[in-house]
Amino acid sequence: MNTGNKNVDLHLKHLLSSKNISDTSSKVNITGKDPVMDTPWHIGECAATALAAQSIALSDIWDARTNKRHYQIINIDTSIAALSTLRCNYLKQNGYSIPFPDIEYPTVGLYPTKDNKYVFINGGFPGLRRGILRILNCADNKEAISTALLNWNAEDIEKEAQKQGFCSVMCRTSEEWNNSLQGKALLNSLSSENFINPITIEKICDCNPQPFPKLKEDDRPLSNIKVLDLTHVLAGPTCGMILAEQDATVMRINGPQIPVILPFVMDTGHGKLNTQLDLKSDKDKAKLWDLIEEGADVFTESYRPERLNKLGFSAKKIAEKLKAKGKGIIYVSINCYGHHGPWKGLPGWEQLAQTCTGLAHEQGKNRIPELLPTFPDDYITGYLAAYGVLSALLKRQVEGGSYHVKVSLCATAMWMQSFGKINHENLPPQEIEKSIIEKYIIKNENTGYGDLEYFGHPVNYSETKSKWKLPSVPIGFNKPEWPVET
Repeated sequence: MNTGNKNVDLHLKHLLSSKNISDTSSKVNITGKDPVMDTPWHIGECAATALAAQSIALSDIWDARTNKRHYQIINIDTSIAALSTLRCNYLKQNGYSIPFPDIEYPTVGLYPTKDNKYVFINGGFPGLRRGILRILNCADNKEAISTALLNWNAEDIEKEAQKQGFCSVMCRTSEEWNNSLQGKALLNSLSSENFINPITIEKICDCNPQPFPKLKEDDRPLSNIKVLDLTHVLAGPTCGMILAEQDATVMRINGPQIPVILPFVMDTGHGKLNTQLDLKSDKDKAKLWDLIEEGADVFTESYRPERLNKLGFSAKKIAEKLKAKGKGIIYVSINCYGHHGPWKGLPGWEQLAQTCTGLAHEQGKNRIPELLPTFPDDYITGYLAAYGVLSALLKRQVEGGSYHVKVSLCATAMWMQSFGKINHENLPPQEIEKSIIEKYIIKNENTGYGDLEYFGHPVNYSETKSKWKLPSVPIGFNKPEWPVET
């Protein structure tokens, strides 16, 4: 493997070897290098590495499903990989940009505290917002929130909010994060041969090998692979969207009582079916079990761990039930802080991961933290989750069994930090020409939301061209049933 970028080569080689993926069936060309964005972090190279890994695994599946080597050429531009972590900003409906009102709430932001530190609070959903305001005992405006937080030490408001199940983290340096209880737990679970391994794949159940069905003439690598997408906001939905661009049948399932940020649903809905199920209802639980038992290959979720366990859809329960039918499933869990340590069950968002892991501290100047100019933890975690799915599908074909893939925003943040830092003196980089960006914008007049413009595919495949067969559609547009295979 030689992409011409030593940093990328080193991380890509380890990412592939850690999942036993070969790099012999495809050739990867990664052009350009960081900085692409005004940030000291290697967002472009990190995103390009994750995309390259999942592209190679995808090509291996294509080979396995056709019984021949295709030697697909994969081209990834580091600048475009970086821009793909800001893809939601390119979304337009009928020619107009779509605002993200939930992100602009005063209960979403960095604030100074009494001890001259900073916290990030996130009340992006109504319940989280009400909880933060109740703890602070103040009005829902920036001035009142700022005044209230100046009465708290950063660590104290972090602990109080987390104790009550709400979102607040103290801004830390990378070193402070690595020495915290949660940082240590995550670092211990991710460290491998002096590398950060941002994906965990655990075999959770045995069963016979499950060969891929052979592809028909016009099929693509993931045709007839069925994916249930029970995820929220960006990282999980991005995973499903990436799988759908190579023709996986992806069904997004939203609970009618679960809040959404609609522009994010619109922009990660390309290629997906979209239905609603109320998992508090026995009738709808039965429908979800039908979807699982009627051929689901992948089940992705981003709930708090105890939620799906209580509802009866834990990884172990699904795997055991399918084992009785001689089948395995790939179960994917995505969270903010990692799957080990005292914070593993806490709710979290992109901005919280940036703040607690040291990304925001390094981004800031004069000891004032700043958020990064894109959403790398969300989108790159989605790319890594897709890579984990493809790796586990390859394992299931050979070894059989069910597999639990685990990724997190903080694990991705720590992996990105392992790429090193760019000197602030080399920032900002030259702005990318609009004409280059325009080449990656898709215009579709026939979506469920009218005329949409959106960021397209950051990977160029020589043989299996990326495309979304279905347009983005409104929540609940489809019935909870798999389409009939033709």
